[in-house]
Amino acid sequence: MAYQALYRVYRPHSFDDMVGQKIITQTLKNAIKTEQTGHAYLFSGPRGTGKTSAAKIFAREINGIASDIEDSQIPDIIEIDAASNNGVDEIRNIRDGANYAPIEAKYKIYIIDEVHMLSTGAFNALLKTLEEPPTNVKFILATTEPQKIPATILSRTQRFEFKRIDDETIKARMAEILKKENVAFDDDALQVIANVAEGGMRDALSILDQVLAFGFDHVTLENALQVTGSTESSQLISYLQKVSVFDTESALKVLHDILLSGKDATRFVADLLSVLRDVMLAQIAPNLVKTTAPLHDLQLLTSELGTSRIQQMMVTLDDIQKQLLQTMQSDVYLELLTVKLSISDAKEMTHEKVVSKPVLPKLATNKETNSHEKSASDAIFEKEMTVPAKEITTAVSDVNTTTQELLARTGQKAVFAVLVAAKREALIRVKNAWTDLLQRFDVKQQALLTIAEPVAASEEAIVLAFDYPALLEQALQNKILQNQLVAQLKQQALPTEIILISQDEWSSDRATYVTNLRSGETLNIRLVDVPRVQYVNSGVDQPKTISLQEQEIPNDDPKVVSEAKALFGEELVNIVD
Repeated sequence: MAYQALYRVYRPHSFDDMVGQKIITQTLKNAIKTEQTGHAYLFSGPRGTGKTSAAKIFAREINGIASDIEDSQIPDIIEIDAASNNGVDEIRNIRDGANYAPIEAKYKIYIIDEVHMLSTGAFNALLKTLEEPPTNVKFILATTEPQKIPATILSRTQRFEFKRIDDETIKARMAEILKKENVAFDDDALQVIANVAEGGMRDALSILDQVLAFGFDHVTLENALQVTGSTESSQLISYLQKVSVFDTESALKVLHDILLSGKDATRFVADLLSVLRDVMLAQIAPNLVKTTAPLHDLQLLTSELGTSRIQQMMVTLDDIQKQLLQTMQSDVYLELLTVKLSISDAKEMTHEKVVSKPVLPKLATNKETNSHEKSASDAIFEKEMTVPAKEITTAVSDVNTTTQELLARTGQKAVFAVLVAAKREALIRVKNAWTDLLQRFDVKQQALLTIAEPVAASEEAIVLAFDYPALLEQALQNKILQNQLVAQLKQQALPTEIILISQDEWSSDRATYVTNLRSGETLNIRLVDVPRVQYVNSGVDQPKTISLQEQEIPNDDPKVVSEAKALFGEELVNIVD
């Protein structure tokens, strides 16, 4: 005989064979026993939970037909697929056929599968017959989407909601089948299959079929993981442990090991959600934990992460899960996910306090811009000192700070300097090369640059806007990243000066720039006049600043310049070397 899939071989033939739907099967058995069966039923619920099987069993038992008789030999049980027979004409044929008496059985029974696929006209044609069918005719409708069925149809049926089958029941049924097939199995392998089946017995048996084909006479955990694309619980726990202590680099390494072993990105996120759910329940309801990971490890993670952060991570995972359905670059999205998960709100706040701010000297003269007109970058990074930062060495008690110039610039003035000379062709060249350029960085730096987007470019510079201010600040203080970025830009003949800002700052600065142009104001800002970011290495959490009043600054101006400033005012004196 030709091979048959397990779900077909072991399809239930009686209510006693069905698993996971005890209330429904008992209700239907009692109705048959007391001869109180209705004329129309609606079986709804997730796929693979036994709706069609229950309909066939009910149709057989109400007619007293033995379970060993083939379906094709029973002319009075008519099964119709509404997905391919959804027109008015098909329903009219049913309506006309219902007027004829059964050929052999007591009742003529119509089973309409996927009934929600019927057209509006077909539902209307079915309506009257469904309400008052002949006494020897019954209808059983089955659907996975009851919300698509008109209320007029729903009100004329007895409705039974089939629920998802729990993992333990699915495992027990698979174990029973494997024993009948004389196949050895690992209990953990059945748990993996049950998790992936998501409450559907048919799905579970289909996956079990694949595992058997892959591993011949033994269902092992490794084979189940390979076939389903699932990730080992130990790897997921290791990943979460790295994330919990904000070790982004190690978490990215674990992620890449998982992906290199051939695991599916979507499956990885689903497995991670499942494990996080178990971590959340490990201390409050350990009996509900599904994963095969040790309970002690889960409880340690619960203490490390905290309920609030676990919930935040699950929301992030849900968002990424939706985005993965719309992208071909799943690896990049998982790297971005890792960066997001390993930086919590509390960590960002701590980071903003601990990381010293880059020191930028002011460019303006005594006529300063009002504070409310400055961009966020200017407010964060400008110091109180009006002299160049590289000429100042600050010594304060309990503070040991050294500064070093980096390659990047930031702030509104730097953005304006690029916009003044911006060219659309330059930006297009950068954007076209950006994806390929990112592949040349290591995992950690690539993850950091993934959330940056080229938003403006001139022949000498590009503006990169970051989604997250905390990660922007990391990039501004990362000398290795900036040097490699400039080297890669140079190698691809792209602009090599880099301006790093946040997306919010870009939106604000661009709007201000456009407003200035419309008002007729001429902007004459050169990028060379905008200082670069200063790297600050401080031994304390919050570096102190010294104002001009607290420090004497030598005046190196020639005598003639000093006299000119005193006579005409500093703002009117322009020194030309």
